[in-house]
Amino acid sequence: MDLEFDGAILRIRRIADPPELRVEGAIDATTVNELSKALATAVQCGDGDVRVNLEGVTFVDLAGLRVLADAASALPEGRALILWRVPGHVRHLIRLVGWDTTPGLRLFDTETR
Repeated sequence: MDLEFDGAILRIRRIADPPELRVEGAIDATTVNELSKALATAVQCGDGDVRVNLEGVTFVDLAGLRVLADAASALPEGRALILWRVPGHVRHLIRLVGWDTTPGLRLFDTETR
């Protein structure tokens, strides 16, 4: 487990097996740059899907959701940004703004890997 970022309100860890980013804390305007960097690194480190575990996310604003949607839509065809263990409040917000239909973005239930 590699620490990508450890700030006051957000922690991002890279897990090797299975490869994923584990995000914990608050994703907002003050932390989106770190999330964006971690996602870019994850995209460059492989040619498969990019998995993001959001189980530990306590808050996300529209800036945070925009980073996830932009990362998903920037992936080449055949690759996806897979969000799993998505807390209910995050899933609700993604669906409320309509970004659950973003090309390349996949939402999975809390138990699906």
